[in-house]
Amino acid sequence: MQLPRYLLVGALATLSHFGVFLLALTLTTPLAASLLGAAVGTAVSYQGNRRWTFAREKPAARPGQLLRFCLTALAYNLGNALAMLALLERWPGSPLLMQVFSTASLTLMTYWINRTWTFKNEVA
Repeated sequence: MQLPRYLLVGALATLSHFGVFLLALTLTTPLAASLLGAAVGTAVSYQGNRRWTFAREKPAARPGQLLRFCLTALAYNLGNALAMLALLERWPGSPLLMQVFSTASLTLMTYWINRTWTFKNEVA
């Protein structure tokens, strides 16, 4: 049950990221808009996964959980950039397909990391 929830939260976080990005483009530079969108998307993802995907039956203190989540999100984004560089070097004509492949691969890895490290000992 956790993986479908994780994917749904990820879709909502992505929509949040792009929505904020598009709104912020009217006020600031594309880079700043992208960073703001990423921050909002990360917050949506953390809250959704904390409260729904990996929710505890009995709420308790979660020391270090937000830091672990942010480190995982940072690793995801760095991994995505590296994967895209490698894939586009090999298949430059298919950037959308390469992004889909990179996203799918990294999503499954970050699901496992979040399940076993970020939200360890959580029960859905």
